[in-house]
Amino acid sequence: MRTPSKITQLRKPSATEEPESRRSRSVADSWRRYFSVMERWDPEARSVQDLFVDRLITRSPEGRWLDAGCGRATFPTWRSHDQLLLAASGSRLFGCDQDFLALRDRRDGIPLCNAHLEALPYRDEAFSLVVANMVFEHIDHPIPTVAELVRVTRKGGHILVHTVNALHYLALLARFTPFRFHRWIVARVEGRAVGQVYPTRYRANTERRLCSLFAQAGCKRIWGGAMVDMPLHLPYPAVFWLAISWGLVERRLAQAPGLRHLLRPNLLIEFERNR
Repeated sequence: MRTPSKITQLRKPSATEEPESRRSRSVADSWRRYFSVMERWDPEARSVQDLFVDRLITRSPEGRWLDAGCGRATFPTWRSHDQLLLAASGSRLFGCDQDFLALRDRRDGIPLCNAHLEALPYRDEAFSLVVANMVFEHIDHPIPTVAELVRVTRKGGHILVHTVNALHYLALLARFTPFRFHRWIVARVEGRAVGQVYPTRYRANTERRLCSLFAQAGCKRIWGGAMVDMPLHLPYPAVFWLAISWGLVERRLAQAPGLRHLLRPNLLIEFERNR
């Protein structure tokens, strides 16, 4: 299991450090402990982000490919070397997002476009592969968005979607809580700035709905479905062990056919354009 590079060099915070600095190092220590526990308790566990990158790599995109809703990074920090390997093999990544500030924060030098996914500024069949990583849960109008993703994918090309499973109990909880609470809890748990947490819509976030949308646009599902993920990491001592313990139990229970939708938090599905 790979540990994110941002936590590989750690030290105990000193009493003279600023509170925010001490908090950052405390969170980093918590992550280090988390991965140490996971290595011992469930060494086969892998994050869905790793599964996403693995599937992307198996496609070995040739020529141009698009990260639709690319945000600040296409690959997670601990898999950034895979982006470099793909680029070295001749693969050319393009990025598109409606959040200009997120695009401005990118540092990988790829061609970027500030545009809505409902109106992509690319010609028909421009890409051999299109990926949408943690994007569909934020989409207001899924039908024109899917149509655009398919339009810019060549015939026989592939579209890889990773998003939230709206039937998972945490997604159901998020739908019935105010966005300000959702933004606060995500910022605290994941360490993201408040401005980097976006409203969720869940208008295309079940297997059936996604497959129906892409089928209508001329695609068929060739791989994937609802996926289990790593246990939730909560950087607070009082609930650290509780979150890991429940997460490991949840991974086991999610194998039961009747519980797969309720206990698998992510959807990772690959489609092929066939017309």
